[in-house]
Amino acid sequence: MKWMTTCKETTELVSRAMDEGLSLGDRVAMKMHLAICTNCRRFTRQLHAMRRLFRLETRANDDAPGLAPEARQRIATELQNRLDS
Repeated sequence: MKWMTTCKETTELVSRAMDEGLSLGDRVAMKMHLAICTNCRRFTRQLHAMRRLFRLETRANDDAPGLAPEARQRIATELQNRLDS
């Protein structure tokens, strides 16, 4: 990853960082961009807020029935097919 990223690259890094570890270079590039870009900092705050709210909502509905295992498998298969293509 280059040291100075675009807003698009930075938002992708921010999103990935929430789900997986980033390389040192990616983390540095992301943090450098966030240090100078108000819009990307706002996006990061909003993304974290959405994740927090989704977790709260999920906990509130823990006793609600979820997707059937077959439906989960169909969704996982379709997502994997789209990633592979």
